[in-house]
Order: sequence, then structure tokens, then C-alpha cells
Amino acid sequence: MREEHLSTLSNLVVKLADGGAVSLGAIEWASPVLAFGNLIKSRVATLGLNPSNIEFVDRHGKELLEPNNRFETLRSLNIDGWNYATRENIETILSGCDSYFDLSHRPYHAWFRPLDKVIAGLGVSFYSELFPACHLDLVPFATEKKWASLSQSTRRALIDISSPSLIDTLKASNIVVLVLNGAGVVGEFERVMSIEFEKQHVSDWDLDRKNVSNVRGFSFVARMNSIRGIDLGRDVLVLGFNHNIQSSFGVKAAVVESISVWIYKQVKLFGVLI
Repeated sequence: MREEHLSTLSNLVVKLADGGAVSLGAIEWASPVLAFGNLIKSRVATLGLNPSNIEFVDRHGKELLEPNNRFETLRSLNIDGWNYATRENIETILSGCDSYFDLSHRPYHAWFRPLDKVIAGLGVSFYSELFPACHLDLVPFATEKKWASLSQSTRRALIDISSPSLIDTLKASNIVVLVLNGAGVVGEFERVMSIEFEKQHVSDWDLDRKNVSNVRGFSFVARMNSIRGIDLGRDVLVLGFNHNIQSSFGVKAAVVESISVWIYKQVKLFGVLI
């Protein structure tokens, strides 16, 4: 599997080298992020939109330098451009992805801790060595602008050029449960992967709003053994919820706990072995 991941990562580096991803707003000097955590050991993964620029820059927008960097950059690899990346460089990038949740790497706790609570009912954690989970993104490139600031056409173009790599990443993994964080992720995953979710209203997930209508909570369920005609070699249970755990206003602890319990029940219902 590691060879497949190295190959996928190499293809992503090419998208930086040829300017395709950069023209759509990807940070030119920042490495692709194939995964947050160990893909080979994990059987559960969460899915988001794209890596935050905070993984590469400080609050002033300056590049995080060693020993404070979380992922590799052109500077940390000591190369002048991605077209000069060697196999050794690619292996270094992948190793950094594998070990992202080592506390010495200063993982982005404010983003990952809340999401970790969602999958806790499955007995896995981003921070566990024995029962690890990992995180994937629809787009493996951090962007100069925040995702919401990009035009819809740019966002979709980034997702479209990244989707083959995500399919390859899922195929060359042991992931059997994929948890989608937020309606934006659910919608784009459904579109680009050509799958259809079963959608249901979950009243326990409704969010109260003063002077306006409540934000209703919805669950999404699908099961897939192939993506766009590519056989995954196993069934993957895909579960989603419309609230973005980190940024949706009013997502209280009770809602997060309810989502976690729902995920556990769905996994048991479908007989998935973690």
C-alpha cells in the first residue's frame, strides 16, 4: 500500500509542479497533504474540504519554519521547485502525513479535537497508536485564500482535479468507514463520486436560532464498493451530517454526542468491523 500512496503523492506533486493546482489558488510552496494520520493502519477516516493554510503559516501569514512546521515545504525539503522533488522527498512528505498526530508535530487541535469526539464511539481516535483514525480532504492542497473565499467555479475545479487522487487513496487503504464533515463535503462527494445518499432529518441535531428559523439537522448514509467504476475491493460505509462540527454556530456538545452515537449505531447496523 505504501508504494501506491507514494505514487498518488507523486501525482499530486506534479499538479503543483505544472502549475495546475497553483493557478486555482493552491499555496505554491506547500506540499500536498495526502492524509492526516496513518492511512495504512486506519480503518476509519473523516473527510473534509481541504487543509487549512494554518497548517503551513502562522497567524501573520508567515511560513512555519522548522521545528514548528507541521508539513513539508520547498524550503524544508531544500529544493527550488516541485519539479526537482525526488523519491526521497516524496517519502519524507508521506512520513510527515503518517506522523501528523504525534504531539511533537503540534497538530491543529482546535480543528481536530471536536471531530475526534464524533468518531470516539467507534473506539478509535486520531491520537491513538493502537486504534488510529485518519483524516482526508476532497482537495489535498492548502490554498492561499480560505475555502469560503474562493469562487464556486474555483472550488469545483480544485475538487475535480483532486478526485482521482482521492479515489486512489481510498482504494489503497484499509478504510471501511468514511465520515463526512458538513453539508458542503457531502454535496461535493456525492457529485464528484457519483453516489447517492439516503438523507433523513434528525430532530436531535436541530440547531436553535434566535429570531430566525432553526437550522435542521440531517444525516446521510451510503454504502459503496466502487467509485466511478473503480473497484475498491471492499464495502465502505459512508456517513455524513450537514453541520460542520468546527464552524457551524450552535453545535453544542449534546449534538456532537448524538452524532457520535448515530455513527456507532450505523456501523453496528451495517455489520462493519473496525
